[in-house]
Amino acid sequence: MLDAALATAETDDGVALSLRIENAGPEPVTLQFRTGQRAEFTAYPADGDAAVAERDRPDSVWRYGEGRMFTQALGSETIDPGEAVGYEGTWRDPPAGTYRVVGEATATDSDVRAETVVDVE
Repeated sequence: MLDAALATAETDDGVALSLRIENAGPEPVTLQFRTGQRAEFTAYPADGDAAVAERDRPDSVWRYGEGRMFTQALGSETIDPGEAVGYEGTWRDPPAGTYRVVGEATATDSDVRAETVVDVE
C-alpha cells in the first residue's frame, strides 16, 4: 500500500514541488517506469469544488514534463516497507493565482498521486 503526499514552497524561481511516496504495507513494492521521468506535476486553476469529476476539470495551465526530454529507458524502483522515495520539480515563474497542483508517479503499474492547493502571489 503506497501513500503519497505533495508539498509545495514558493521560492525565488517559482514553486518548488516535492512528491513523497511511502510504502505503508508489509511487502516491498516495485514501481516500473517506461522512461527516466519518475513523477509528473500538473497545475490546474483551482475550481473550489473537489467533487468535480476529473473529466470536467479545466485544462491544465502547466505540466512539468511538457517540452522536456527524458531518457528513453525502462527502469524500476523498489520501495521497502516503511521506506519512502521523493521526486521533485519546480514550476518556474507561475502567474499569480490559486491553483490545484497534482503530483503523480509515472509508474506504469501504479496509480500513486497526491494534490494540494497553492496560492501564487
